[in-house]
Amino acid sequence: MAFTDDIKTIVRSWQQHFAMQFATVSVLTATFSIVAFLVCLSLNFQRVLSVWGEQVQISAYLKDGVSSIDIETLQKDLTARADISNVEFISKQKAVELFRDQMASYAPELISDTEFATPFPASFQIRMRSAQATDLSTVELEKLAGELKKNVSVEDVSYGQSWVRNYASFVGVVQAVGGVIGLILLFGGIFIVGNSIRTLIAGRHDEIEILELIGATSNRIRRPYIFEGVFLCAIAASVALAANAVLFAWQIMIMRQSLAFARMAQEFQFFTVLQVIEFLMVACLIGGLGSWISVRRFNDGWSAARGIRR
Repeated sequence: MAFTDDIKTIVRSWQQHFAMQFATVSVLTATFSIVAFLVCLSLNFQRVLSVWGEQVQISAYLKDGVSSIDIETLQKDLTARADISNVEFISKQKAVELFRDQMASYAPELISDTEFATPFPASFQIRMRSAQATDLSTVELEKLAGELKKNVSVEDVSYGQSWVRNYASFVGVVQAVGGVIGLILLFGGIFIVGNSIRTLIAGRHDEIEILELIGATSNRIRRPYIFEGVFLCAIAASVALAANAVLFAWQIMIMRQSLAFARMAQEFQFFTVLQVIEFLMVACLIGGLGSWISVRRFNDGWSAARGIRR
């Protein structure tokens, strides 16, 4: 019965204050749209970082003339490490074959050149375990690279440290800036809901006074307004998610048409069902909090009505 009364109150609010309610939902929709976009962007950048991080390899190039015993010893030592998942030895001949396969379609005249030199050293291709790769711990990578450089059999070490560090820093900045903007917008959403509810309360002081006279409790008077704030944010968040889903699909289509971003587009994903539910719950919490801030000073009896009049 109480729930039905709350629904009737919301319907009456929209009938009596349609322009204000529509404006409130529109502003909240814009707010939640920006927040959803920032969250989705941050999650996808982190996902790309994780996927690419799992593909990070350390290449340890060996010196010429290294004995097979030294190579075998180094491989055993690397395989025994807990932070390394795979160690592959690439001989000089295999390195040439790999190079020929990769360059066959780009420079066939070079591959067919009988005088083509083979300046490729033997190497170890080392892949980190998922935990280290997902976190992209550049400290761990640099530590291992430093240890390898000290080995007498190793000539040089490479692991793409520049792009690892730069991309990780970029993602960190995006997440930090997005977090600050998101918090500001969410606090703004609380203010918007609170202002809308205060306007509704100011227009219903006679109704609230009658409810007090017939013995309605403070909770009974407050509940419809809190429920209305939750409803406003739920509608706005739903529309915002739908708009972001359409925008996301359009962005992915554009990225897939571009060779530069085709691979990245494969890693991008929209919110999961659980994340959608969590987003809606946060939006409802903001609506309830904004409404509660507006009605929390309600008291039983005539003082509430007089307070509203002022």
